[in-house]
Amino acid sequence: MWEPASNPIPLNLPETVEGEFHAVWMKTRITSATNSTPDISNLHFVDPIEAKSFKVAKRAEEHAAGRFLIGYLLQQKGYDIKEYQIKRDEYRRPVLIGPEPISISITHSGGFAAAIIGPTELSVGIDVEPDSGRQRNLLPLMASGEELTKLEAAWDHNPKTANTLTNQVWVVKEAIQKATGLGMGLAPQSFEVLGKEVITIDSQLYRIHSWQPLLAGQETNVALAHITDRV
Repeated sequence: MWEPASNPIPLNLPETVEGEFHAVWMKTRITSATNSTPDISNLHFVDPIEAKSFKVAKRAEEHAAGRFLIGYLLQQKGYDIKEYQIKRDEYRRPVLIGPEPISISITHSGGFAAAIIGPTELSVGIDVEPDSGRQRNLLPLMASGEELTKLEAAWDHNPKTANTLTNQVWVVKEAIQKATGLGMGLAPQSFEVLGKEVITIDSQLYRIHSWQPLLAGQETNVALAHITDRV
């Protein structure tokens, strides 16, 4: 049966984050193409049918780590996880089902997994990625308008710093896509986040937080987006 590769570690959030949000992260197990897919059915928040669909060990490990972290957070805050389930909605967003459910978000990338829980009324999205950068040829697929112009100019000026900036913008957009619940149904080039603290999607305000902590000694881009009623 599946066991976590490491212990959960608190993910410190910026002081500007509104509401009772709590986040943790952990390292995920390193796998190869030859590893057999682990049995993760022992985890409460894992759907056995979905678990059987994972064909590679990496995907199963990441899925299990995210669900494990949500369970850990809930138990830390005094919830009885037996009263809750995680179901996917029509956009495949994981949603917590149970009495007075709270908002959740899960992310995994580059050997890390992270999860966050927040107040019922505040939809939340989180994304975590190592600062490995993004290539310039991806810009038209993730940005448009003034934002694209600024990113292109950054690449012309200093490709090294532009590589990091591009990754930061991507991570923020991933967090927004999760917070809205639309995922890739919300095209990343359809909205701008560069230099913004609050943006509007479908008449709803979302506050953006972006920072670069060291996770396991590695500089990492983290972004958090949540619904707000204040500009």
